[in-house]
Amino acid sequence: MSVTMETPAVPEKANGLSTYLKVIYAPGEAFATLARVPTWGWAAIIGTVVAVVGALLVLPASLHYQHIVQEQQFSQMPAEQAAAARAIMAKVPAWVGPLSAVVVTPIVTWFFWELTALGFLIGAALGGGEARHKMAWVAVVNAYIVVVIGSLAGGIILSLRGAESVNSAADLFALPSPVTFFHPASVKLAAFLYYAFNIVSIWYFFIALIALENMLKLSRTAAAVTMLVLLLGVSGLFALFAR
Repeated sequence: MSVTMETPAVPEKANGLSTYLKVIYAPGEAFATLARVPTWGWAAIIGTVVAVVGALLVLPASLHYQHIVQEQQFSQMPAEQAAAARAIMAKVPAWVGPLSAVVVTPIVTWFFWELTALGFLIGAALGGGEARHKMAWVAVVNAYIVVVIGSLAGGIILSLRGAESVNSAADLFALPSPVTFFHPASVKLAAFLYYAFNIVSIWYFFIALIALENMLKLSRTAAAVTMLVLLLGVSGLFALFAR
């Protein structure tokens, strides 16, 4: 009498770093792997660091525009009040801006991930998918590589142009978008069109759609509707605070 011993299945392993990078050029394969082996450590580290680098690159242009806005506000104040306000601003150390970018950017990035993951979960629940927070989180953090590439590219473009070239909010919209070809009179409309339809937003739309299909098991239609609602909603929020 012979006894057949079954060899236990070896859990599949995946290289989180290579899978993360694969999101750029083979997203279907990357998210299929992540659906089997959910990993997000490297994605979180790289995404946070590159987001900070992008924020530091954009910082000089942002500060230049903030000074323009402040001067416009000071010009509407009585002379003594404006002088006092300028004196207060002059006392702010130069390191405050970079420090704020380094501290605030990771917080904003992780908040964005959690908020987007919540949107993915709602889409999965309403669209007949599998609403699992772990899968939504892994999908969001890995798909964010597209956003940080856009942040880095935008920062480099603004750096090459020089901070002095930024004299309006629209000048901060560095990536190709509808605003590149025509300039709406409304700053809020320009902001909405930029954030909703710049080249990176469109790329992210399709990357996240693939993530939703593979990891939260949504149909293509349900995934597209989920992403469209999220993209337009987030762009609307950015437009709301544009000035």
